[in-house]
Amino acid sequence: MKTIKFHSIIVATISLAWLFTSCEPSTNTSIEESFEYVKTVTPVQGAQSTSMNLQTGDKYDSFFVVTLADGSMREGWCIEWNDEYIKGDQDDVNMYSTKGHPQWETLNYFMSIKDQLKANDPNLTFREIQVIIWSLIDNPAFNVDNIATYDNIPSNIYSNGNTHFDIQKVKSIVAQVEHTVGSVQNKSSLNLPGVTLIENDGQTIMLGDETAFAVKTNSKNGQKAVNDNYSTCFDEEIIPNVSFNNWGWTNGPIAENSGELVYDIYAGAGQCDLSKGILVGQLTATYSNGTLAITYTMTETSTFGNTPYTLTETHLHVGTVPYPQLVNGQYTAAPGQYGNQNTHENITEYSYEVEGLSGDIYFIAHAVVNGFSTEE
Repeated sequence: MKTIKFHSIIVATISLAWLFTSCEPSTNTSIEESFEYVKTVTPVQGAQSTSMNLQTGDKYDSFFVVTLADGSMREGWCIEWNDEYIKGDQDDVNMYSTKGHPQWETLNYFMSIKDQLKANDPNLTFREIQVIIWSLIDNPAFNVDNIATYDNIPSNIYSNGNTHFDIQKVKSIVAQVEHTVGSVQNKSSLNLPGVTLIENDGQTIMLGDETAFAVKTNSKNGQKAVNDNYSTCFDEEIIPNVSFNNWGWTNGPIAENSGELVYDIYAGAGQCDLSKGILVGQLTATYSNGTLAITYTMTETSTFGNTPYTLTETHLHVGTVPYPQLVNGQYTAAPGQYGNQNTHENITEYSYEVEGLSGDIYFIAHAVVNGFSTEE
């Protein structure tokens, strides 16, 4: 274990060119004061003295984008609003895990449910998520009601006396997170995977476990591309007037007795762009005699610690329609609403069998993937 002193934190995905900027510089909290704050973390095996690249994020998805040494692009967030970050390439950066450390429980829990919250609420934007993250970090103190008193808040969050996010939604989610974590006596039952912090020359960067989906691919100009005959991105209207802002694929229709189908599992492929993601495994699907047999297999090795990618959660929707439906009949792409799901302790293979099916079917196979192995 290590005690890390930090003056800022980000959840990230990265790219080029040195640019020294901030998120944002504050006149209220000095660097000396912020260094007084200490939280314990665990070094990530094989991820000491590595590299990354930081860029500003896609306005629809995240505050930052980070490219890691293995080429994967990850979403990123400015966690401390009053400190500087360095945009571009950096070498000799070090990664640490927050898993199992009580000081990080509320942030870990929020990051574990963030994607589900986004899927359940299409109007939840990166702005609310960014402010929620600031609110859950207790140094420097951040109170959304006092945002007008803070200097240099990013203009896409607050400008000219106007907030560009839903304050009540932020307060509601922060209260929900704090109540849930505070009321659970056995914290291990939350199954919090933790997040990864990147210590660098600027503010510390934070990465969460990566979400992944199965997709049918083919080769196009020497590169893998989505096979549109089998897989449809959530943002397309496979059902009239039904689409979703979050990325992922529904697969089908699949006819019974069509043999074994093999799909790739991609993590971090934002906007269904395979070039933004990283291949972590394969999924096999066999539909015969009214039963769909699905097997997730992590086939790839992370460059961090030279260890296999592993599964910490799986969620599977199977049905005659592309998406699960809520009680009110509304369609949803939220993994938490899939009919088959389980949590795992960093395993490399898991299978489901869904019986009682007939006719053509669809499935969505989601996973939370861990690409880092922490030292004990």
